[in-house]
Amino acid sequence: MAKVGPFTIDPKAGAYCQIRLDSGEKVIVSHDKGGFKGGCLSIEVSKLMGFSSDRIFSCELDTAEGRIALAELTRGAPNGHVDATPLGALVKYIKDCGSVALVKARCAALMSTRSPET
Repeated sequence: MAKVGPFTIDPKAGAYCQIRLDSGEKVIVSHDKGGFKGGCLSIEVSKLMGFSSDRIFSCELDTAEGRIALAELTRGAPNGHVDATPLGALVKYIKDCGSVALVKARCAALMSTRSPET
């Protein structure tokens, strides 16, 4: 079972959470609140004892694709609950993945989601 770390909030940089996957790999899920409407959600794989990382997913929430992905992630989440936030929703979406390969596949599936109008 994956181990989800605490959510850390930095008023200047946004928020992030570290997840240790079943494979032992660590990913860092972050929400940069730099944008006016939503900022950027990203996932990085931590390597070299945490001193380096590779970005495996990035989603600008201010774009049409980002709004569709966020709507998919937060569908059914109760208002005011952590799962209704971009970071909480993405953590919930990937926390059951056992490896980085599965995280990549699940994120690719998320970004291929189409709105009901298309």
